Amino acid sequence: MTRKKPFAGLLLMTALLFGGIIRFAAPTSAQGPVNDGGLFLQMTRDLRANHFALPQYTTYNDADIPFAYPPLGFYLAGFLQSLSGVSLYTLFTYLPAFFSTLAILSFHFLALELTRDSLEASLAALLYAVVPKSFDWFVMGGGTVRALGLILSFLTLKYAHRLFVSKDARFVLPLSICASLLVLTHPETAFHTAYGALVFAVFFLRGRRNVLDSALAVALIAAFTSPWWLVALMRHGIGPFQSAFGVGVSARDLPTSLLYFFQFNLSGEVVLALVAVLGLIGLVSDLRSRRFFLIVWIGLSFLVDPRAAPLASLTPLILLAVKGFESTLTGLGLPGQFANGFESRTARDVLLGLVAYTFMSGLISSMQIGNEFRILPQEREALAWVAQNTPQDSRFLVLTGEAGLSDPLSEWFPALTGRVSLLTAQGHEWTPGSPLIGKLREYNKAQSCLKEEQGCVSEWDFDYLYIRTLRPMREGGAEDRPSILGISLRESPDYRIVFENEAAAIYQPVR
Repeated sequence: MTRKKPFAGLLLMTALLFGGIIRFAAPTSAQGPVNDGGLFLQMTRDLRANHFALPQYTTYNDADIPFAYPPLGFYLAGFLQSLSGVSLYTLFTYLPAFFSTLAILSFHFLALELTRDSLEASLAALLYAVVPKSFDWFVMGGGTVRALGLILSFLTLKYAHRLFVSKDARFVLPLSICASLLVLTHPETAFHTAYGALVFAVFFLRGRRNVLDSALAVALIAAFTSPWWLVALMRHGIGPFQSAFGVGVSARDLPTSLLYFFQFNLSGEVVLALVAVLGLIGLVSDLRSRRFFLIVWIGLSFLVDPRAAPLASLTPLILLAVKGFESTLTGLGLPGQFANGFESRTARDVLLGLVAYTFMSGLISSMQIGNEFRILPQEREALAWVAQNTPQDSRFLVLTGEAGLSDPLSEWFPALTGRVSLLTAQGHEWTPGSPLIGKLREYNKAQSCLKEEQGCVSEWDFDYLYIRTLRPMREGGAEDRPSILGISLRESPDYRIVFENEAAAIYQPVR
């Protein structure tokens, strides 16, 4: 017992250190924001330009996108920029990794609440820190909002569990505050947290008084968040919220999600899915012991929001993995290691091997994310040229050959140039009149023109055509990306090249 507490502290410090190294590897590799965040950066600019009063629309891409998104993350980024003088571009590069690292500590608080064991909670935090699914979408530029929401999600679930189990009304206020801040930060994470809390209620909420306390918490959350949602509803009606919810939850995602579930690589590990395997062992152990809480949590994640289920089910998976690791040690003839603080050298060696492998796997994954989903320095040069040398009302057709929601150039183009990108889909989850799914179809149709002659792009009314000619690679570096369309445009008398470097070619129609 005397070794247990110091060893738990060591594991937690290791989790924060290794998790921080892994998370900062992505923006360091990218040398800028990873993948997305351009929309959020522009919304932060709009908020600051409006003296921190909520604008009615964002100016992003001149697309009439309602400023209905929960604004807390934008306020925080805007205040940090005003106080520090650090550019928003730099903040959106590194804040996601910082918040995502803090989320490890927040996760530890939740794990400690659920396990009531410091060593189990610290090991859970360590496993959480190194699996790719805990950071892949949170170290990206949009993680300025997403990772902040994750911190608040874990704290909300912690206080929800404490309220349900202790039946102490003193936890109504901290629960309401954390949940309100979460709702004001990230809607999808708030949704995941809500059905996680529902699972907690099914298993732990008992007694009339406890039900009334929970109802009071819900009422306080509605009241605390009303300055945002009331303004949004009065300005735009319920349409943007229906549109955003419809994008996030779709029955069409269920078959793919169930296939992913039966593969059980819910941790996103890139080589050997050790944590997922340990989670499966823990799941079998809980089934045999008729402990269904964590299993129901995972199952509900796949039924309620199939698209995001691997992310939403990560917390119960990690807690099952801790149980699976304990069962594995027992199977190796090393029982009771969690009780005695890993006194056995063999048990410590097994743990060291697990941590070393998962750390390297997580670090490689983070570096690959940063390498692949980035804007190259030569592309930033091209974007600067666009901002300085084209009319402000110019309309661009940007062709990269990437997937619509994993195309950093498409998202950052409007934010870094102030020009319209006809194909950019980000933000259209909030526009009922121009829904995201339709915008993504248009995006995909246009990208296919890279394999066609110049006539393929004639259906779009644009002033300039931007073609990405150098593609970042997961392993580092970049490869040339020639296209049939590019060759056709060079030979055509209907277009002239107005800018070209190693990564981009910009064409202007000859009118």
